[in-house]
Amino acid sequence: MVTYRLANPDDYENINSFYNRIYKSNRSIEQFLWEFHQSPFGKSIYVIAEDNEKIVGTNCVIPTELVTSNNRTIRSGKSEDTLVDPEYRGQKIFYKIYDYLFEKCKEEGIQVIWGFTSAKKPFKNLGFKIPYDHQQDLAVSKIWRSYKYLSSLNDKNKIVDKIKIFGLCILSKVKTAGKIKLTKSAFKIKKTDKIVSGIDDLILQNLSKLDNSFAIHQSPDFQEWRIYSNPNYYKTHTFGVYKNKKLIALTVFNSHTNKIAYLCQSTFSSNLTNVEKAKILKSVTRTLFKEGIAAVRTWSFHTNILNTEEISIFNKAGYTHLNRGIGLVWKELDNVELKPENFILSRIATQGVI
Repeated sequence: MVTYRLANPDDYENINSFYNRIYKSNRSIEQFLWEFHQSPFGKSIYVIAEDNEKIVGTNCVIPTELVTSNNRTIRSGKSEDTLVDPEYRGQKIFYKIYDYLFEKCKEEGIQVIWGFTSAKKPFKNLGFKIPYDHQQDLAVSKIWRSYKYLSSLNDKNKIVDKIKIFGLCILSKVKTAGKIKLTKSAFKIKKTDKIVSGIDDLILQNLSKLDNSFAIHQSPDFQEWRIYSNPNYYKTHTFGVYKNKKLIALTVFNSHTNKIAYLCQSTFSSNLTNVEKAKILKSVTRTLFKEGIAAVRTWSFHTNILNTEEISIFNKAGYTHLNRGIGLVWKELDNVELKPENFILSRIATQGVI
């Protein structure tokens, strides 16, 4: 008989072994503890399904604080580690885990649950909204290395798919090489080890441009945890942009040993023009290319004026836009009076795991 309960620290090794067995992965216990036990907003609410002490299903939410355009805070939970043993599928374990998880989240003051998935139907059956998919942007420096990586992401790629990917890499390389004609600017771009303060001020500036918008509360503790203490990262590249010694923009990339980098943080002062923002992004991207990075990938969204503006900035900076991705899921446990379309999102909303 399958039973359901909250996980405790004694379960963590078994949970991680279950995950690695099902996904044929090698996630370390360090990565598990970082993601689910060390978030600045509190440890995860983690539910396991057991059959005679054997773990057969998991799901959790990571507490994540949101901040709104009127500076209100919302306690949300990001859904992660949704997994059922293939031998136990057909027993509605997925739904029963969530029913149990919903109650525990309410007890912990979680007002809304959100996350990303390609398995849309089960979430819709649970009452989740799936209002949109994320999109992607790509900048290529080294065509062959980028092609080898991108084509390896799907082992079902046929020859025609690989030809399209190779063509995409060529197109992106050409676009990335383009120039932006700009006048001399008064700001200074500085590469540094880390920046954890001042991001929320920039985010609130932008939120003020769209009523009822909201974003993840990117406090110094969040920045430290999400970026600089992240065991999934091989190397981080932090670029602060200053005017009169005041932070006016921040871009942070993480790169891996394969020389593929991800733009996980791109936050700009609302006082900058889109052309200035594009200049900054193009400048830091070229710096990475000079350091040997083969390609930069990032997430984008086309759901509100702020996220749409960001896509335009990526385009001006030479990035190639890809209108494909996975769905955002959204379920309110309390009346938060927020529209998921007004969620200002980027790759910072992920845990940085490829």
